[in-house]
Amino acid sequence: MGRMIELTAPDGHRLSAYLATPKGKKKGAIVIAHEVFGVSPHVRGLADDYADQGFLTIVPALWDRVERGVDLKPTEEERLRGVEIRKKVSWGNILDDIQAARDYMRQQSKKVGIVGYCLGGDIAWAGACMQGFDSAVCYYGGAIAKLLMHTNTCPVMLHNGTADPWIPPEDEAKIDAAGKPMMTIHKYEGIGHAFVNDTLPWRYHAETAKIARQRTMAFFKKTLS
Repeated sequence: MGRMIELTAPDGHRLSAYLATPKGKKKGAIVIAHEVFGVSPHVRGLADDYADQGFLTIVPALWDRVERGVDLKPTEEERLRGVEIRKKVSWGNILDDIQAARDYMRQQSKKVGIVGYCLGGDIAWAGACMQGFDSAVCYYGGAIAKLLMHTNTCPVMLHNGTADPWIPPEDEAKIDAAGKPMMTIHKYEGIGHAFVNDTLPWRYHAETAKIARQRTMAFFKKTLS
């Protein structure tokens, strides 16, 4: 189990963050960019899992600028509430808060990676391009095709389902054609959105989540150790 700490963003905003610490030898550090549900039990569980694999892991609370302690339930009503919160937080604010987490982790580890899920996948791509991370993993980021004007400066791994309505074929084609350096794309045939989130049983796909996790852990062990 992790604990809550407080960070300070470049603009002086103070935000909370969930920090999960490995018990044994540290292999590197990871920042998790959360989904629209905030710092939920699901994303805290992901952080604990990365820590169990030896990575110091932090989840900055990106919605603290609107409402502190956002932890939304995995329902459509709560998802829509999260969407409304997201509209009140600028992209610049999000990147400032990610930078606060990155700077904190730089004090703890020589190498820092970022991983994000859904909205967080888009944020992880931005982190790979503009924020000096050592590696990045993007799970089903629906806006990455719109962010290809930016080029990654570190190794990046993408996990996308071919049946994800938020990453239509034309967006997949744009990502494929971009020819970005140091990018590995894993596509999962017939798999939809949010396949890692086991609190959304209508979206969760256990076998795909397991494969993607194995690939992600191996990638971070290679790029951050």
